[in-house]
Amino acid sequence: MWLKVIIVLLFFAVVFCLGRGLYFLLKGDSGSAKLVNSLTARVGLTALIMLIIVVAWLFGDIHSNAPWLYR
Repeated sequence: MWLKVIIVLLFFAVVFCLGRGLYFLLKGDSGSAKLVNSLTARVGLTALIMLIIVVAWLFGDIHSNAPWLYR
């Protein structure tokens, strides 16, 4: 359960960073450091989410119920 909470919180942080980046882009500061930092944080958080999912899968905390995997 804690794993789902962490992933959801990180997802909301990614959406927040994406919104901040859109705000700075629409504000007209397309080359500003705030825009670059916001989008860099978004990419970093997305990479962290993917890393957490892969590590959880490798340790067996999550698994797939896809019907084509177990024929």
